[in-house]
Amino acid sequence: MAKKRRVTIHKANEMIRGGDSLSVYGKRALNAIYYLIQINVNKGNKEAIEKADYIPLPFPYLRKMMNLEKVESYVKEIEKALTELQNPIELNNFKNPKDGQVYNWYSISFISEASWKMDKNKKIAYVALSPLVKWLMINTNDGNFTKLELIDVVNKLRTKYAMKLYEYLKSFENYRYIDITQKHMLKLLGLSEDHRTYKNYANLKQLIERQLEEIAKKTNLKKVKLSNSKNLAKEKIYRIMINPKATKKTADKEKIEEMVKAMIKRF
Repeated sequence: MAKKRRVTIHKANEMIRGGDSLSVYGKRALNAIYYLIQINVNKGNKEAIEKADYIPLPFPYLRKMMNLEKVESYVKEIEKALTELQNPIELNNFKNPKDGQVYNWYSISFISEASWKMDKNKKIAYVALSPLVKWLMINTNDGNFTKLELIDVVNKLRTKYAMKLYEYLKSFENYRYIDITQKHMLKLLGLSEDHRTYKNYANLKQLIERQLEEIAKKTNLKKVKLSNSKNLAKEKIYRIMINPKATKKTADKEKIEEMVKAMIKRF
């Protein structure tokens, strides 16, 4: 029996730990672009990828990577996903590798253009990546990335919240637990601070618990769960247990923010 091929990407922690409001299909489309880029880099095509104005994405490839093979309206779903990737995302305390400057706030989009056309009777999408995003996708030699298994793990998660939390927690899998403030959690999940439902701590807690249950069931983070500490609840902090055997821990509620700031030193 042939060994099943793994579909793995190395995703920059800057993207994983930043907030976004992408849908499930939007997240899958982004990861599909990631995989195509890194496969070509691994095959020795780094220079060609760096110089390419547009990255071609065959529809059969996108359908498979986005779990759209049984969806009749797959063309519309792909169009919507690629449109989402043109929406701006925010990076904080970010050191731009192009000029070496540190920016307190940085707004950028994953892709600047998207289209599709028939080419030899085949539908092919074309995307123009932001130069900075392309740089982050290509340069993974410094170790500041998280290894993600797409088809057998990430794509099995049903909601955009579960996908976001899984990738985020995976980037901290060598830690016993992390503390996340309510404000940071809302930003991470792409929710406004005055969200009608989730501005309430208890309601947001229930949302997180549902996602963690699915993550524990479907991924390799089998031990994730939310602490029920009343003291943390009073401070509006969510403590997520990740790896009980880990020696590292982030007990300080400001630790995550400090680690994000420290990432700028990588360049």
